Amino acid sequence: MNFNHLIPELYVSDFKKSLHFYTHILGFKLEYERKNPLFAFLSYQGSQLMIQQEDEDEEWHNGKPEYPFGRGLNFQLVRQLV
Repeated sequence: MNFNHLIPELYVSDFKKSLHFYTHILGFKLEYERKNPLFAFLSYQGSQLMIQQEDEDEEWHNGKPEYPFGRGLNFQLVRQLV
C-alpha cells in the first residue's frame, strides 16, 4: 500500500462507534487496527485517515480535549473520475 503525503489522525471519544461510522456508513476500508491504544488506519478511494481513542493522559495535547472535537476543521474527499 502506498501512503499519502498527509494522513490526518483524529481522536475520537467512542472508538467502536466511530469505527462503525467510518466503515459501515461512509464505506471506508479498515487497513490496520491496533488494540492498545485503540487505533485504526482507514482508506477510501485513495483517501486515508487514522482514528484513535482519546486518552486524556496524553501530555502533548495543545489544549484540553473536549467534545465536540474537530471544531473549525473541514476535510473534503474527492473522487477522481477516469
